Formats: sequence, structure tokens, C-alpha cells
Amino acid sequence: MESSKTETMEIIAFGVAARIIGAPRISWPYIRDTAELRAALIHRYPGLRNVPFILAVNRDVSPDEQTIPPGATVAVLPPYSGG
Repeated sequence: MESSKTETMEIIAFGVAARIIGAPRISWPYIRDTAELRAALIHRYPGLRNVPFILAVNRDVSPDEQTIPPGATVAVLPPYSGG
């Protein structure tokens, strides 16, 4: 029996990434790894192509090919400065 429920994950964006995406939080169809997610985000939001950003999966900064568990929260973290 096939489930009709589509799994999603939460994307939390900060700084310029949130401005490009248009919201600080969005629901996104589940993608299995960070490389695929990065490509999908850039495809949907081309402005991200010019912004260096890293991804954090469930609060852990991840390399480009980390597996994303179902139901994860992924943060899009552009460069930031602080004082």
C-alpha cells in the first residue's frame, strides 16, 4: 500500500538568504541529501547562486553530501558578521 502523504522538511533561512527566499521559514518537499537540496534551492531561488551559504541539518553544519533524515530542519546560513 502506497502512502499519499508527502514527507516534508522545514527550511529556516537567515539574513540575505531569507530575503531572497521571501520568508524566514518554509516547508520543502523531502530531499535526501544536502547536495541535492542546495541545487534545488538555487534552482528555485536563483539569487542564492551569488550568495555563499552553508547548510545545517538539525543544528549540525554539514558538508555538501550529508544525508538528511526525514522530518529534518535545515538552516540556510549565509555569511554573517557580528560584534
